[in-house]
Amino acid sequence: MKRSAGTFVTLLCLVLAATAHAQEDLGRELPRIPPHEVPRALETFRIHAGFHLELVAAEPLVSSPVSVCYDEDGRLYVVEMRGYPYPEPAPTGRVVRLEDRDGDGKYESSKVFLDGLNWPTGILPYDGGVFVTVAPDIVYAKDTDGDGVADVRKVMFTGFGTDNVQGLLNGLLWGPDGWIYGASTINGGEIRNLSRPDAKPVSVRGQDFRFRPDGSAFQATSGGGQFGLTLDDWGHRFTCSNSNHIRQVILPADDLARNPSFVPPAVTTDIASDGAAGPVFRISPAEPWRIVRTRQRAADPEMRKQLAPTELFATGFFTSASGVTIYRGTAYPEEYRGNAFVGDVGGNLVHRKTLKPAGPIYRADRADQGVEFLASTDNWFRPVNFANTPDGTLLIIDMYRETIEHPRSIPEPIKKHLDLTSGKDRGRLYELVHGEAKRPHRRPRLSKATIEELVGLLADPDAWWRETAQRLLVERKDPASMRPLAKLVAERPSALGRLHALWTLHALGELSRGDLFSSESDPEPGIREQAARLARGISPLKDRQDLLEKFGRDAEISVRLQAALSLGTDNDSDWAIRALAVIAVRDAADPWVRSAVISSIAERSPAFLQQLGSEEGFLASPMGRGWLEELAVLMGVRHDGHELRRLVQALSSDPHEVDRSIAVLAAVGRGARRAGTSLSAALGGDWPAQVGPIREWAKKVVLSDAPEDRRAAAALCLGTLGASAALDVLPVLLDARQPSAVQLAALQALGGLDEKSVGPKILDQWKTMSPAVRREAVEILFARRDRLEALLSAFETKHLPSAEIDPARLDQLRKHADADLRARAVRVLGEKSAGNADRKKTIEAFREAATLSGRADRGKDVHKKVCATCHQVGGQGIAVGPDLATVAGRAPDDLLLHILDPNREVSPAYMNYNVATTDGRVVTGIIANESAAALTLKRAEGVTEVVPRDQIDAISSAGVSLMPEGLEKGLTAQDLADLIAFVRSIQPAPAPAGK
Repeated sequence: MKRSAGTFVTLLCLVLAATAHAQEDLGRELPRIPPHEVPRALETFRIHAGFHLELVAAEPLVSSPVSVCYDEDGRLYVVEMRGYPYPEPAPTGRVVRLEDRDGDGKYESSKVFLDGLNWPTGILPYDGGVFVTVAPDIVYAKDTDGDGVADVRKVMFTGFGTDNVQGLLNGLLWGPDGWIYGASTINGGEIRNLSRPDAKPVSVRGQDFRFRPDGSAFQATSGGGQFGLTLDDWGHRFTCSNSNHIRQVILPADDLARNPSFVPPAVTTDIASDGAAGPVFRISPAEPWRIVRTRQRAADPEMRKQLAPTELFATGFFTSASGVTIYRGTAYPEEYRGNAFVGDVGGNLVHRKTLKPAGPIYRADRADQGVEFLASTDNWFRPVNFANTPDGTLLIIDMYRETIEHPRSIPEPIKKHLDLTSGKDRGRLYELVHGEAKRPHRRPRLSKATIEELVGLLADPDAWWRETAQRLLVERKDPASMRPLAKLVAERPSALGRLHALWTLHALGELSRGDLFSSESDPEPGIREQAARLARGISPLKDRQDLLEKFGRDAEISVRLQAALSLGTDNDSDWAIRALAVIAVRDAADPWVRSAVISSIAERSPAFLQQLGSEEGFLASPMGRGWLEELAVLMGVRHDGHELRRLVQALSSDPHEVDRSIAVLAAVGRGARRAGTSLSAALGGDWPAQVGPIREWAKKVVLSDAPEDRRAAAALCLGTLGASAALDVLPVLLDARQPSAVQLAALQALGGLDEKSVGPKILDQWKTMSPAVRREAVEILFARRDRLEALLSAFETKHLPSAEIDPARLDQLRKHADADLRARAVRVLGEKSAGNADRKKTIEAFREAATLSGRADRGKDVHKKVCATCHQVGGQGIAVGPDLATVAGRAPDDLLLHILDPNREVSPAYMNYNVATTDGRVVTGIIANESAAALTLKRAEGVTEVVPRDQIDAISSAGVSLMPEGLEKGLTAQDLADLIAFVRSIQPAPAPAGK
C-alpha cells in the first residue's frame, strides 16, 4: 500500500509539474499589451484626409465609457460600464457628469451623478434628469437640490434579460413622435411597466421597444440589433449587430399587429452593399491571445509554426460592429452629412458608409476604398459608440480596454494569463474635427430659452439643437407654443424645420388638417413621407381619405410605402381597400410594399382580392400570382368555410389554370395549418368532392416529368388534400433519383399530416434519400412522438443504424421530456454520447487536410455537395447560415476544426431552437424572423416554418449549431483540403450593379 501511495504521489507531482511547465510556456507566449498614455495615443491613429481628433476627456475624468448624452445646457453625462465583463458583488458602474467651465470644448470637471449600477449601457436626458438603461431596469434619475448628484432614482420599467453581457438593452434615443426608443438586443425579456402595475408584461424577444417618457405606455417595436441604435434626419431607424454592421428597421410592429394572420418575411434588413459582414481594413497587430487561441483550436499545434503570422488570426471582416450612428451635423463638408459611422471594437477602427435610396429603403455603400475612415495601431482603442454634439461634430466614445472579447469566447488556459477587466479605470472621448481649426464652440443654455427661441431652433441645421428644442417644447406643453409652431409649418424656413414643427404639434395633440394639406405637394420626399405617416390621425375622415389617396399615388415609392401603412387605419372602408390595390399593382414587385399593404388589409383579404381582380390581367401575371398566393394563405388562416368554398369552386372550374389552382390551394392549406386547423375542416363534410378536380390535377403533375418547381408545388398541394392522396403518392418521391426540390416538398407535405404511418413510410425510404434530404427527414421524424417511436424501432431492428443520425439529435432523444421515450432511447442508444470522443477521432483522422495543397475549383464542387444547403456563395446555394466570406481569412486548420466540430463555438444567431407547439409537434431551426404574431424558423435547404405565438407551448435552445456534425462522411482529406481552399478564396459580394 505504501509503495502504491508513493507511486501515486510521484505521478501526481510529475503531472502537476508538467502542467505548471505548460502554463509557464503559455504565459511566455501571452505577453500583456501595454496601453498608450493620452498624448501618445493620438499618434496611433490613421485618419481620413482633412480630419483630426481632439481629446476632450480622458481618465481619470472618465473610465470605461459606453454611452453619453448632452443635456439642454450642454453638460455631458457619461455612462461608465466599469464592471464589464463580469458580474460584481458590489456594482461599480456609474454615470458621471462632465462640465466645460471655460468654454474651450474640453472638459475640466467630473462628478459622479449616479453610482452603484450593474452594467449600465445607455442614457437620455429628460425633464432635468436622465433615463439610464441598467438591465434588468430602465431607471430615471434626477438631481433636484442642485448638488450635481441624483437624489431621485426611480425604476420605471423592469424585466430586461441579463444573461449575456454583450446583449444588454441600450441605445436610448428621442424619436420625432415624442416616444423614447431603445434596443432590447439578444437577451430579450418580459417587461413590466412599474407606472402601470396592472398592465400586462410586454415581450421584447427579437424586438426593440419604445415608451412614453411619463411612463404611461411601453410597447415592443420592430428592431433586433445588439449595441447601437440611430435615426437619420427623416426618422428612419438603423441598428447593428456584430457582423451585421448596418441594418434598417422598415416595418413598424404596431402596424403589422393589425393583421395577425400575416407573418412578414422580415421587418428589418441588412442594407450594406458589400454584404452584412463587410470587409474591414485593420491596421492593429493581432493580439497574442488571439494567435494562441487559434493555434489551440487546431488539431496539430506543431503545424502552427509553419504558417505565416497573418494566418494566425481571423481578421478582414466585421465581427464586432458597434454604435452605428448617422452623422447629422454641419461641421463637416456636405458630402459627410447623413453618413453612417460604425465602430468595430475588435478591429480598433471606425468604418464609414454613405446612404442612398434603393427603392423604399436605403443602400449603404463603403465610403473609403481600401482603408477605413479611422483606424489605430493601438489594440486598446475600442470605439464602442458615437454621439452628435452641439457643435455639429461627432464624439467618439473609446472604452479603452486591453481586451473586449466575451469571456466565453476565450479558453480557460488562455484566460488565466489575461485580465479581462484591464482598463476599467481608463477611457477616452474624442471629438472628430474637420479642418485645422474647430468652429466656434456653441454653448447651449436652453433650460432658460423662451418658447420663441425653442421654436426657432427647430429649423437649426444641426440635429442636436433641433431635437433638444423639440424635447423641451414637448416637456413644457405650453399652449403659447402652438401659434409659432403653426407659423413655422406654414413659412417653411427649412424642410427639417417644418418636419420637427409638424411632429411637435402632433406630440402636443394640436396637429391640424391644414398643417398636413400644405405638405402633400412639398418638394422634399421626406416631408411627404412623414406627412403620410401623420395623416392617419387627421379628422374628419374625408380629409384623411383625400390625403392618403394622394400620397398613395406619389412619385416616390418611399411615400407610397408609408401611405400603404397608414391606410391600415381605415381598412374597414372600401376606399382604403381601393387605394391599397392601386399601390399593390404599381409596386407589385417590391417586397416591403407588399408587406405594408397586406398588414393594412387586416381581415379583408377577400375584398382586396376582388379589387385586385378588377385590375385587368393583373392576377394572371407573374407578379399577380405572388399576391394571389399570399392572400390565399391569409384566407387559410381565417378558415372561413363560406369564403373557402367559393374560392375552391372558382379554382376547380378552370382547367386552363391548373398550376395556379394547385399553388393557390396549397397556400390555403399552409394558412389553415398555421391557424391550427386544416383545409378539410374548413370546407366541411363534402370536402373530398369539392377538391376532387384539383387533387387529380396535382397527382398527374407530381408524377409527370414536368419542371421540378411545378412538381414540388403539386406535392405540397397534395399534403393539404387529405392523408389518403398524400400517402398513396408522395412516399415514392423520396428517392435520390428525384430532383431535390421534389423530395423536399414531398417530405414537407408528409410532415404536415397527423398520421401515425408517416414515420414508418419515411423510414422505409431512408436508404433511397439523398444526404441533404435526410437532414429534413430527421426534422420531420423528430416533430412528433409517434415518429420518434418509429425511429427507435428502426434502430432496434437494425433497419437504420443510429450512426446515420447526427449525434446531437441522438442526445436530444436521451434527454427527451417524455420519460418513457427518454428511457427507451437510453436503452437503445446507451446513456452517453460518444460525440466528443468521435469528434476527436475524426479531427485526428482528417488533420492532414489542413496541410495538403487544395484546389479551389474542386472545392467549389465539394461546397455544392455538402455546404450549399445552408451557405450561399456567388449565387450558388441557399442563404441560411452565415456568409462564408466572413471566415475566408481563417487559417486552414481553424477552418478544418469548425467544419469537423461545428458545436465547438456557436454564434447565437445560428443556434438551433426547439419550439414545442400546442398540438404536440416540435419544430426545429434557427430563428430567422420574429414578429408580434409569430416566429419563423429556418433550416437547411431554406425550409422555413412559421409558428404563431399563440401555438407555442415552449421554446428552448437546442444548444447546438444549425450545422450538423458528420459532414465529412463520404469525403476524403483531399476533398476537405479543396473545400478549405475554396472557402479561403471567397471574396465579399460586390455592390449591386447599376445602383
